Amino acid sequence: MNRLHSIILTVICLYAVSCIRNDIPYPEVDAAITKLEADGTESVSIDADAREVLLTMEETADLGNVNIREVSFNDEAVSSSEPIVGRKNLSQPLSVTLSAYEDDYDWTIKAEQPIARYFSISGQAGEAVIDAPNRRVVAQIPSGSDITNLVVSSIKLGPEGQTTYSPDVASLSNFENPVELEVSYRDVKESWTLYVEVVEKVVSISKPDVWTRVAWLRANGIEGRDNGFRVKKAGESDWKEVGGVTSDGGAFRAAAEGLEPLTEYECLAYSGEDLSETLRFTTEAEVQIPNAGFEVFSNAESDKYCSFYDPASPVPSLQTKWWGSGNKGSTTVGAKFAITKPDDAEKVEGKYSLKMESQYVVIKFAAGNVFSGEYAKTIGTSGGVIHMGRPFTLCPRKLTVWLKYKCGKIQQKTLGSYPADDVVKVGDNDRGIVWVALGTWDFHKYGGTESSPVEVNTTDKSTFFDPAGKDVIAYGRFVTDHDMEWTKVEIPLEYVSTSRRPTHIIISCAASMLGDYFTGSPDSILWIDDLRLEY
Repeated sequence: MNRLHSIILTVICLYAVSCIRNDIPYPEVDAAITKLEADGTESVSIDADAREVLLTMEETADLGNVNIREVSFNDEAVSSSEPIVGRKNLSQPLSVTLSAYEDDYDWTIKAEQPIARYFSISGQAGEAVIDAPNRRVVAQIPSGSDITNLVVSSIKLGPEGQTTYSPDVASLSNFENPVELEVSYRDVKESWTLYVEVVEKVVSISKPDVWTRVAWLRANGIEGRDNGFRVKKAGESDWKEVGGVTSDGGAFRAAAEGLEPLTEYECLAYSGEDLSETLRFTTEAEVQIPNAGFEVFSNAESDKYCSFYDPASPVPSLQTKWWGSGNKGSTTVGAKFAITKPDDAEKVEGKYSLKMESQYVVIKFAAGNVFSGEYAKTIGTSGGVIHMGRPFTLCPRKLTVWLKYKCGKIQQKTLGSYPADDVVKVGDNDRGIVWVALGTWDFHKYGGTESSPVEVNTTDKSTFFDPAGKDVIAYGRFVTDHDMEWTKVEIPLEYVSTSRRPTHIIISCAASMLGDYFTGSPDSILWIDDLRLEY
């Protein structure tokens, strides 16, 4: 009888166990590629929203045989439907499915290969038009030239060192009719058509790209002639020659330096004795950074730390926040962990400088920092979220800053992680950094706010700032790995274009360069004072 009871009880227990549901939900992970490295790339762009990786390849790379060396995902649970690392044919987009727990996400890896192309003939007027999609070249010569007896002075319509032409370019001289040219490289054969047009207008000038103290000038003239520019203030009679002219065939350009802000000028181009029309332009204003010496601060946000604005200031630009810091996150456990503060003992001008002191805060390393933007939130003990950038539409040439640095050594407890191309170890010198960027970041895309559009989440490396990002117009930085007394540092801005206009500026300073990776030294201190934009 007891045995029967035991069997019945066992069956009931097994039935009960079989009815228990697993109500613990899987984590929600939007599986994503956060890093990809491949041979022969100029840059790699990852668009998490579009779930797309774009490799910009060197022009000599073989798209049919791209070696992907490394790939990283945003969670260790993420897997791919097929191996991504290895040699891949990227002449067509590669589709992969990333899986995380019970969810799948379709990603595309594709490559582009910009090829620098040019063409010129002796006596050419202006710069040839290269129409790559339609495989056409259009060059111009001035009226009176012999179109049946021209010399091709330069040509490149395919990758450097890999391209051949048929017929031989040296045999081309008569361009009275369009010339068909076969361009071959690797296993690619393309049929191009060369056109030469006769024009009456010898020299023309384009609308200049006008900044605050410089105007970027471009014009077309006759190759081989004395080509250049002249500029003067509107209303004056004496023209000044513009130096530093560079030429590409009949196209030439130069920078008119030393201009005055908010001033009207006139400019023209010449090619030999021929003159272009005269253009007028007005230079832009010269605007400085708010609270650039950190003389104004308050406890407007908290009694635990200073914020670098003051609602009670009589100056409107100092009444609202322009500078942000990590103080809000580091002082969660106490005011003594404030990492960014005014310092009246160390300074270059005024009464204060800004002192950024890296610290080990209970269980996490925090780099002393300040940046244009605002601290958004703390993510438990894992990290924080900041929004970077402030509205700005001008084009400065460089940032100058006075700084002092006390360099510490990286310790075991303050060695978090680091980028794959910047390996550090215990005992290495920490590094202080100041960097500046101008760009056209849309907060809808970058996750921030309209005034501070770029979101950086220290728990998600895919959000870390990319100086080579497609919305970056200009970038410059200064890094130091040793002690420095007060020194004035100049940080030139390198622009990708003189015609693109920024919408925001980011300035970021940190006592520990790898602070976003929770790596640095608790002994590192960076002081800054008197930041200025030079135009």
